[in-house]
Amino acid sequence: MKKIFTIVASAMMAASLNAQTITLDLTKSTAELTFDSETGAWTGTLDQAQEVIESQSFIFIHNCNPDWYTWWGFTASNSADNSRRSDYYTYQYSNMAQGGIVLDEDGSVKRDENGVLEVSAEVPYLVAYYSEYNGKNSTQMIFNDGMAHEVEGVYVNLNSYAYYNVLEGNPYGRTFNREDDKFTLTIHGVKEDETEATVDVTMASYANGDLSVNRGWKYVDLTSLGAVNELYFTMDSSDSGTYGMNTPGYFCLDKLTIKGETSGVASVNASAPRISYDRASQTVNFGENTFAVIYNASGVQVKAGEGTKMDISSLERGIYVVKASNGGVLKIAN
Repeated sequence: MKKIFTIVASAMMAASLNAQTITLDLTKSTAELTFDSETGAWTGTLDQAQEVIESQSFIFIHNCNPDWYTWWGFTASNSADNSRRSDYYTYQYSNMAQGGIVLDEDGSVKRDENGVLEVSAEVPYLVAYYSEYNGKNSTQMIFNDGMAHEVEGVYVNLNSYAYYNVLEGNPYGRTFNREDDKFTLTIHGVKEDETEATVDVTMASYANGDLSVNRGWKYVDLTSLGAVNELYFTMDSSDSGTYGMNTPGYFCLDKLTIKGETSGVASVNASAPRISYDRASQTVNFGENTFAVIYNASGVQVKAGEGTKMDISSLERGIYVVKASNGGVLKIAN
């Protein structure tokens, strides 16, 4: 007999929080987030001028093509409606947990008397869409201080569109009912020397006649990634074909937690300069005299120079990669 298991985070799995941690809270976003009253989607989702969602130390990359009503990377939502709907456009913005995770006064995640996470439609969360055709790291997060940070953990779950596809299938993707069916989220941590560490999260799987689906917010321990300059997210499904995954590549993310200022670390490459970015003055600082080149997101060189710092205030808003002559590399959003 087929059974559905709801996976929820247990109290024992939660990361300990202290004064040195920073926990993602979209109510503190740099620019106020507003939401569509019908879909719950961030109103900037189809606005090409909106290239990032920034909150505290975190910058989540956002892309869209309004002519095709499509977006990829990250958007935000406050939808708490997890019902099954035929309108794909509406329920691509909802999650199965019915809202974002509530924080307590001390900054830790809030739980009820039974230890269950408290969620609310008043708390926005992130929705991500991954497709290999948009590039392996199109679903990406970088830090706005130019430092490497030790990542502690994050909460993830399936959005409604992906969940019901796994459960019931649709014209594009089949139900998960075959032995060893699996839908996996992989979290990649990129270090300052460009090496990577990964953590795999099973979002849905079918084995021994049972379907297990990640419906609630699931805590993922990311301490094994160590100190990283960026995170990016990829997905894989056993239901894939010539053109990639048939299962919709959506997941939801909330309460990413990192160690704060005191946990920023110097470059793991001892010969590389300490590159940092001051967003207030839009200046890249190298810590020593060096030659550096800046590339835009398409890989085109947009600026070069030599010195201990570089002013990038003349560059258009966007994502850039700074490479110094003796090995330092930094990805920034201005």
